[in-house]
Amino acid sequence: MSSTSDANISKKITRLYLLALTAIALLLLVGQLLVQRSLQRQLTDSRIINIAGRQRMLSQKICKTIVLLYHHENLAATPIYITDLQEALRLWGKSHDGLKNGYLIYLDIPVNNSAAIRQKFSRLDPLFKALFENAQAINQYYHLHPTTKAPAPELLTRMNKLLKNEPAYLQAMDQIVFQYDAEASERVNNSQRMENIVLFFTLGILLLEALLVFRPAVTQIKSTINQLIQAQEQTQKVNNELLQANKSLAETKEALLQATNQKYQQEINEQKLRSTYLIEGQEEERKRVAREIHDGLGQMLTALKYGIEKTSDAVPHTETTQQHLNELRQLVSQTITEARTISFNLMPAVLSDFGLASALKLLTNQLASGSSLNVSFTTNWIGKRLAKNTEIGLYRVSQEALHNAVKYAQAKHINVELQVKKRYIHLRISDNGQGFSPDNFSLTSEQTGLAHGISNMKERVFLLNGLININSKPGEGTQIHVKVPYLALDHD
Repeated sequence: MSSTSDANISKKITRLYLLALTAIALLLLVGQLLVQRSLQRQLTDSRIINIAGRQRMLSQKICKTIVLLYHHENLAATPIYITDLQEALRLWGKSHDGLKNGYLIYLDIPVNNSAAIRQKFSRLDPLFKALFENAQAINQYYHLHPTTKAPAPELLTRMNKLLKNEPAYLQAMDQIVFQYDAEASERVNNSQRMENIVLFFTLGILLLEALLVFRPAVTQIKSTINQLIQAQEQTQKVNNELLQANKSLAETKEALLQATNQKYQQEINEQKLRSTYLIEGQEEERKRVAREIHDGLGQMLTALKYGIEKTSDAVPHTETTQQHLNELRQLVSQTITEARTISFNLMPAVLSDFGLASALKLLTNQLASGSSLNVSFTTNWIGKRLAKNTEIGLYRVSQEALHNAVKYAQAKHINVELQVKKRYIHLRISDNGQGFSPDNFSLTSEQTGLAHGISNMKERVFLLNGLININSKPGEGTQIHVKVPYLALDHD
């Protein structure tokens, strides 16, 4: 092979290599831009959903304040109620207009309302106007008559209209919040699909690079080796030098291979460590939020319930008044129950206080008591505590498995078993649900939530240096077996 031919091949390979690197760099840049755009959209969507959810709270606060204004006897508190009512009305109206018109001026946030959301706002708008006009009229009356002790009869009429329209408004606002959440989830899924497309293109370019760049390079190397072999036959001296060089090359290659394997293992360990820290941070945040819900919101709701009971003794015992008070009592009781459930799901106190076995027993009991399911829990655990990350990881796996069994498998019988055998902790969750086919299971199926749940379980078990085995067939239920090394535990 001539030197001119070698130079042409070298230039061709160099051009192809630069072209492939440029394409990969562009694809990586596009992927990064897509990620940043997706993160910005998620931030905006979360703020919009929060504001939409706050509208429900503001409507309830307005109704509560108006009821307190109408029934209270302490005139010194009237200015406080009037100020609260005016501020709530101002924020409520401003947020409603911003969400409906597509731009929150006071936060400088655009709101991209879909046709479905605009349609829901068109149905919500009459309810909002009825509530807002009556609340505004009551507010104006108390501004003009702050010291009145005998409110005008028209105020009772407006207040009754307000309370009558509030449930329909809350229901319509719930639909809007759910629609915002559904559309935000759809945008996240679209971003994931775009990122997958970019990934596939990147892998394709790498494949072309291997075929068009590295393969010719390998061919050129083979040709050079043949020339060296021919030269070896001509002179023994050159042969000895080539043998020595080949030996040195082999040693270098082995050392490079070992260094590469060490680097790869180190990257895996670092990634696992980062994932562990991330999950620990998430669990700490869940624990903090659960504590705030339980200690803060729960106490306030309980105080609100006692306040309603006191109010019931102070207001006239008319049928309408007592009906409204009973509805308020039921709503507050339901809210307290829901707050406790959310707090427990975020981070049950029994897990950190008494350990995994007690937490799983309470979890299965609550699931069984809140439904018609037959849920059993067995264990041979003798009370020793596991490492914090191990307890949380196994609890989250159990929580996810039970959620999937109820929501997707529609199981009637669920069995949870926690056993210690030699050097391993075994967690088994089995159900008699409808099951699924793992071989045909994909993220594009209708059970996307189930696929994500299974992925989360596998990731948590991987971070615990354990193994997970999922056996399922359509119509034959599902069995999940998790095995975690006992050496990973912290002994007392």
